[in-house]
Amino acid sequence: MNPPLISVITPTFNSGAKIAATVASVLSQKKELYEFLIIDGGSTDGTLAHLRAQGSALRYLAEPDEGIYDAMNKGIRLTSGKFLYFLGAGDRLLPGVLEAVAAEIRKLPCQGQTSQPTLLYGNVDWPGYSQPYDGRFNRFKLLRRNICHQAIFYQRSVFARLGFYNTKYPSLADWEFNIRCFNDGRIRKRYIPLRIANYDEPGKSATTPDPAFWAELSRLRRQQHGVSIAWLMNIQFPPSDPGGGQGRTLKMDEAVWRSYQAGSHIPPQCKITLLKQNCSAKTICLVVCSMCGLSFARFKQILAFGVALKRMIFRQRREHRL
Repeated sequence: MNPPLISVITPTFNSGAKIAATVASVLSQKKELYEFLIIDGGSTDGTLAHLRAQGSALRYLAEPDEGIYDAMNKGIRLTSGKFLYFLGAGDRLLPGVLEAVAAEIRKLPCQGQTSQPTLLYGNVDWPGYSQPYDGRFNRFKLLRRNICHQAIFYQRSVFARLGFYNTKYPSLADWEFNIRCFNDGRIRKRYIPLRIANYDEPGKSATTPDPAFWAELSRLRRQQHGVSIAWLMNIQFPPSDPGGGQGRTLKMDEAVWRSYQAGSHIPPQCKITLLKQNCSAKTICLVVCSMCGLSFARFKQILAFGVALKRMIFRQRREHRL
């Protein structure tokens, strides 16, 4: 029997009424495209009763586990799909989305049978966020925020190459795994502009501390971009406030100035990201000068000339009006 194109894996534990919407959203997809496996950590509420009521429409395993990523690793071992997709309890696939993703997979070399490990990712609808989260990613952007695992389809060979989720990270192991993916040049990353799922907030990552991951992320930021840039990247913009408030803008301005003055290299992706944020006019000018390869001292000369020119123009206008 040929393996299915997509394995949908849902880890769950005492999800209650949430699991019903998740199950319904998966079972509404085109049947021949997927297999559906739920890994339950031994729920004691009504979760298992709802799963039993589905009969043969889905498979589930109910036994104690060591957390969400242990459950997801079990799902990888127990499924056979060519691509793996992880959907949380309470999240919902959008209607017909697996068919749309299957069409994108077939566009890959050799009809999706490429020898190069591949992950495809799109967007999710996030409560309180005015637009789908969060577009195309690169290594730099991924060190500031994660791609929702509800938006990603991993070819099975990605896990064969990198290993499974690291369970020492209790709530952010998927972020750590995505960083590994983007740091590996032999893994193909392809963005598809599709809305994949509705994300049910808050997820485990928002409610469970993960100090081990944050310590590792700080190290990665310093390793890849230096201390000053790492400090800049620690300024977070939550999905509900993607442009940042005034306080965040001032912090970003200070971070850029300190980095540039210290002679730190600002990666091109960082400069592009900064220009999209709500920076001050001086910071935008600084970033542009940095793109042109000008030193901080030369930038200060240009800025001083611009300020003097502006004052002269406004003085002449006042005199003219008088």
